[in-house]
Amino acid sequence: MKYTKKLKGVLACFLFAICAFTIIACGKEDSGKTDSSSKDSGSTGLITVGYVQSGTGGAWSLANVESIQQNCTEENGIKLIYECAEDSFERQLEIVNSFIEQKVDLISFTPIVSEGWDDVLKAAKEAGIPVIIMDRMVETGDDTLFNCWIGSNFLLEGYKAADWLIDYMKSLNLKKDKFNVALLQGAIGSSAETGRTQGVEEMLNTAGNFKFVYKDTGDFNRAGGIRNMEKIIKQKLDIDILIAENDDMALGAIEVMEKNGIKPGKDIVIVSFDGIHDAFQAMIDGKINCVMECNPLTGKLLANAVQTVINGDPISKKNYVLEELFPADTAADYIDNRKY
Repeated sequence: MKYTKKLKGVLACFLFAICAFTIIACGKEDSGKTDSSSKDSGSTGLITVGYVQSGTGGAWSLANVESIQQNCTEENGIKLIYECAEDSFERQLEIVNSFIEQKVDLISFTPIVSEGWDDVLKAAKEAGIPVIIMDRMVETGDDTLFNCWIGSNFLLEGYKAADWLIDYMKSLNLKKDKFNVALLQGAIGSSAETGRTQGVEEMLNTAGNFKFVYKDTGDFNRAGGIRNMEKIIKQKLDIDILIAENDDMALGAIEVMEKNGIKPGKDIVIVSFDGIHDAFQAMIDGKINCVMECNPLTGKLLANAVQTVINGDPISKKNYVLEELFPADTAADYIDNRKY
């Protein structure tokens, strides 16, 4: 069909774009140099890094924090000051401001939302403190306010998951003009949510035989998946497909389905994002049909980027982690290698 060629072309363009970036390597975009001699890292010579995570409510976030703590170590020349904002944007701003007051050598954070960072980033720049953003992107009119970003291409994740879904539903040979879709979004306004939502909606709307009958946020947690699935059942919505923008929401929704006599993965096709161990087990058990990986193991990339930025060497503005799409029939081959 015509739309299939078009969508494949979109995917090819994005894959090419990713290949154009090197992961934590010298790139054409020079984000600015930092004079390491102007920083007082103490007699140990360690680079003091203040890092604040958005929250640790899910397996993905816990794995991300563990990866950062395992790689940003004194053995690697880094003194890490770790804080968690507990899913509070106001608390996250307070912590970043405290890092500025402490005069750390470098600040890094995983933003809860993409907007509202301009003032604190300006304060860090005025203090001469470089900034590395992790996972979710910030939206600012001045990209010199941060040195680089490390994370996932969330839009491409949405495209790839939806592309797989289109082919899969076609392979089932079901006699339906439209497939009813429920979309469980992540934290509204986060780049992970906006990218995945846009990618999924663009692909499925272009395909033409998918209809979104339910869309709401589950805040990237299992309780959100439970809450939304209960609403879907209460509203007596007839859905063919559930797309959850992270595994925890999918697993929460599965709990509700099973309590109500619905067979997940069979009665309702389920596509999820992240790729945690429990989701792979759910695929093996036939409860999830496909998972689009979002790789949390970015600690080594951050440690390398810290050294690069402090040394004043050029670094690409955007640095993508490597990620794969896993249909259910591949889960058994990879589950033993999941580190989260």
